[in-house]
Amino acid sequence: MERSRDQQPPDPSTCQSVRGFNLQSELQRLPDKPGVYLMYDASGVLIYVGKAKVLKNRVRQYFQHKSAQHTPKVQAMVDQVSRFDYIVTDSEVEALILETTLIKKHLPKFNILARDDKRYPWIGISGDAFPRVFITRDPGKRYRRATSEKAENGSSPEGKKRRGPQFFGPYTSSRDMYHLLDVIKKHFPLRQRPRPLFKDRPCMNFYIGTCPGPCQSLVTHEAYDDTLKQVELFLKGRSDDLLETLDAQMKAASDTMNFELAAKLRDRYLAVENLIDTQKVFYSDPSINYDIISACGDDLRCAFNILSIRKGKLIASRSHEILLTQHELIREAYSTFVYDYYDGVETDDLPDSLILQYPLEDEDVFFSWLNQKRRNTKRAGQKSLKTITGIHPEKGDKKELLEMSFQNARETLEKAKLYDASRLKNDPMRALMSLQEVLDLPVFPQRMECYDISHFQGGQTVASMVVFTNGVPDKAEYRRFKIQSAEGKPDDFKSMYEVIKRRIRHLSKKLPSSTQAEVEGADQDKTGWPDPDLMIIDGGKGQLGAAVNALRDAGIYTQNALQEASVNKLSESRQQPIISLAKKFEEVFVPYQPRPILIDRAAPALFLLQQIRDEAHRFAITYHRKLRSKAATVSALDNIPGVGPKTKTILLKHFGSANALERASLESLQNVPGLPKPLAEKIYRTLQPNEDTSD
Repeated sequence: MERSRDQQPPDPSTCQSVRGFNLQSELQRLPDKPGVYLMYDASGVLIYVGKAKVLKNRVRQYFQHKSAQHTPKVQAMVDQVSRFDYIVTDSEVEALILETTLIKKHLPKFNILARDDKRYPWIGISGDAFPRVFITRDPGKRYRRATSEKAENGSSPEGKKRRGPQFFGPYTSSRDMYHLLDVIKKHFPLRQRPRPLFKDRPCMNFYIGTCPGPCQSLVTHEAYDDTLKQVELFLKGRSDDLLETLDAQMKAASDTMNFELAAKLRDRYLAVENLIDTQKVFYSDPSINYDIISACGDDLRCAFNILSIRKGKLIASRSHEILLTQHELIREAYSTFVYDYYDGVETDDLPDSLILQYPLEDEDVFFSWLNQKRRNTKRAGQKSLKTITGIHPEKGDKKELLEMSFQNARETLEKAKLYDASRLKNDPMRALMSLQEVLDLPVFPQRMECYDISHFQGGQTVASMVVFTNGVPDKAEYRRFKIQSAEGKPDDFKSMYEVIKRRIRHLSKKLPSSTQAEVEGADQDKTGWPDPDLMIIDGGKGQLGAAVNALRDAGIYTQNALQEASVNKLSESRQQPIISLAKKFEEVFVPYQPRPILIDRAAPALFLLQQIRDEAHRFAITYHRKLRSKAATVSALDNIPGVGPKTKTILLKHFGSANALERASLESLQNVPGLPKPLAEKIYRTLQPNEDTSD
């Protein structure tokens, strides 16, 4: 089982489950050494790669009988593990490097893949003989090692090694990105077209000065590469280095009487200098280089922001987003992102310190690897390099920078939510079909109803019912309920039982004839509301159990439902389709099933469930706040001598709501028909105690 560190692991695409693999026996053989472990499922597919300081201790933790301590993601992974393999390394740093390489190569489904959703644009530099600058939303898998592109024009000079493409970004503001490209196009002429427009002459770009004409050999490789290096410095934010280079070249051109070239270099210098002048200085010490990294996430995705400060100035703000496809925690995603991000950062771009929002997993190993990466590329004659360190600020300027970065990450997250919402709105049928497939519903969920409870310490308990028809909100069908059975004491289960029982009154055809009159028959709605194809309860097992009890007591869930407890699919049950959605891990519970359904975080089905759940919560809490405000206003009126039930009715009818009455001016109160002006002044002083009514 043990391999040397230079031996290749098995290829998951061809690997099959090993017969006779004894888990306990293999656990006993694990060495007390650092290394990487690989988890395989029954089909021999690699599903997880991890690193360990001590392989024996780390791998054994997965298979100890303490599943309650595992997160849902880890438990789901362990349930699928059929066997494991491992590779021994000489150090933790080597284990980290090998783990990163294997994850990027095989993309195991239980590893977090720090990849952007290809939403924000990037600026790219192609990897051919005469590279060009272009825009892309697919940055060639930014966190993998870029492969060289085939040359589209010309060939590499003899002895010149073709390099891979480079990407800079992403840019959350397209306007800023295009402004940057305009500066590059005007002052740093490079090839514009992917292929030549003419065979025997250059195109118009050459004559207007935005292309040096490499298609017709009108520029040497040396001159072209010199301009390209300046563009790279510009995009990396190393503006001071670029200005020094331009200043030296400008003086050299002037000394040799090449005034036309000196003028072009001067224009480049001024263009770069103008951009630098707009940057904000954070530190007076120009030797300090920082990267500030923050994260903001929900149950579906995590957004990151990196602020880069070089020589005391903010030079870049980069935002990224990844999907949490296996119910990962934000801190876990944060560590994975930081590791992956700096694996793709060139050594010259590494900062002296990282300001971190969360502690990293194996943080000392990470910084050992990062410093080793910097030392390995030290150039001859270069001074001693600073040791890269991590900072977790609790106050001061660094804490303020971290907060600013967090605000940018939160903004990125909100943009991603809006993007998903608009995508779902434009294609709701896709989400509904996905939901029917995931839950295996017996009918297409054309009408979905979601229920939520809202109260404050048991007071003013209300419930909401929101309806989505064909995947979009149908606000005309929304209903709200004032709960009576649990008023005054917090009891979500009893409240949910009551609201479902009251909903049953309005079912058009679900009730058996023998029980239809028994369900509060005096109030039975003769016309009925449309029957739901799927009922959704906001909550976990307890709330779902209360709703199912209401259906069962009404005869909709028959007594043989207990015998159907082994049925895993809703389509095989003759009962009303009903589920609950628990917020913490977005788990979907089905009646009489002990384990929840974990829907893929990237699936449109889960986003649709989240959307209707959030809408039910919003509708319930809005109604609850309205009742609380009304109760507070009416209670205040009770303390005013001369205000009785009749006056309250007049006031509420005149202003329309308690909120409007509470905000009413003295003049509007005095204009209420039938209300004496002295009484109007008393009411105003009571509702607006801080206002001065004197002349």
